[in-house]
Amino acid sequence: MKYLHSKIAIIATICVVCFFGFSCATKPVVDISKDFPMAVVSVHSNTTIPWFEEGKTVDEDDQINEDGLINSMLNKSINAKNPEINSNKDRIEMAEDKVLTMLINKGNFKLIDKDTVLNNKVYKEVPNGLLDFMSATCIPVGYKKLSPDSRKIARMIMDSLGAKSLMYITFQFEKEKSHSQVYARTTMSVRILNDKGKMVVRKDYIALSSNGVRMYGNSYDKESLVALFPESIEAAVNKFIYSVTLGDVAESTLEDEEATPIKLNRPKTTENSETTEVVTDDTQSTEEVESGESAVEKDDSAVDSEKKAMARRMLSRGMSAEEVAEITELSLEEVKALQSE
Repeated sequence: MKYLHSKIAIIATICVVCFFGFSCATKPVVDISKDFPMAVVSVHSNTTIPWFEEGKTVDEDDQINEDGLINSMLNKSINAKNPEINSNKDRIEMAEDKVLTMLINKGNFKLIDKDTVLNNKVYKEVPNGLLDFMSATCIPVGYKKLSPDSRKIARMIMDSLGAKSLMYITFQFEKEKSHSQVYARTTMSVRILNDKGKMVVRKDYIALSSNGVRMYGNSYDKESLVALFPESIEAAVNKFIYSVTLGDVAESTLEDEEATPIKLNRPKTTENSETTEVVTDDTQSTEEVESGESAVEKDDSAVDSEKKAMARRMLSRGMSAEEVAEITELSLEEVKALQSE
């Protein structure tokens, strides 16, 4: 009887191994060439370089709250000479340039030209969220912070550009300590949405600099650490390219994700009028905006109201009119008028 039970257990184990082996072997991989031409429509990163914490997850769409923004601005003012902070714009600009260059030259990606994307009328008129101006995010000049969850906006952009897919990239820059050395850590989150509404790539790529900066107690050379990021950024981009070109990326199969076909219909135009579909939110219906009235213009009043409401709260907390004007991007005169209310 024991022998029989043992034999049954062995057979069951073999069946399980074969089942999972077959499942893994047959899991569809991404054929990225089917989704060309592709447009990179969103690139952004964090503004500081925090310490990496094991097990900590970063929500790429997380925006800091009001108090966080105020503290962030105050810290930025206090640490204005901190190279980890004042280098953030250069860092994301360099990362964006590396991504585009490497995807084209090394990955043979068929990308729609960057200037074509950024100067596209539909792309330029997609409104930012009302509180995007408060987000602790670095964005390369000309780009917007977009989410692949906004399928209607994605459809509009693809239709206008003639793209078959859109790429969204988020960088998380951190520093990691190991054996009295500090290393530059880059996490590159890639999301690719195709014209069938399928998220074909949803994966993070992590890379550390090969060299570290020596720590002396709790001190280290911050300039030297910042100088290590180009290497870790390039390594992260390489990991993405290799995983796609070698077929190591399986199609995204999240249980809560459903493919939403993106029907591409070119907007009709006439000699005297032009209509452009503009969507402010996935929960709202598509609007046709007549020529001469952009989505940005329609959203200005709402953004202005949000900024003024925020300015009033900041002033009530004792912040100066100059500080509030810098943070909210309202004019000093507008802030002083609110102060005298």
